[in-house]
Amino acid sequence: MGLYHSVAVAYGFEIPADTDTEAIDRACFGQEHTPDGVGYIVVGDRDQLLLVTRHVQAKENTVTPLTPGSLATPSEETTWLVALHNVAVRLGLPDHPAPGWLLIHNYR
Repeated sequence: MGLYHSVAVAYGFEIPADTDTEAIDRACFGQEHTPDGVGYIVVGDRDQLLLVTRHVQAKENTVTPLTPGSLATPSEETTWLVALHNVAVRLGLPDHPAPGWLLIHNYR
């Protein structure tokens, strides 16, 4: 088994690590297929589980500015807020954390 290593920024929030990924797939089913659709990221060996929309992979040996408006417009974030909430509700997680930009270093 090989190791997987990545660094990225995504918009979303953490959900319980024991959430069934097939249930997440069902909760996301039927949404418009776009790069900003709601999905999930497993961090580590299932140490954390994230519900996310926009995912921007960091390139090696580069610097990515993280300033307001550099990754999304306010209207995009509003759209994502609604989409993330709808999926969380379908998962039985209506009291989820507020979404935000997450810096993810994933090594497994």
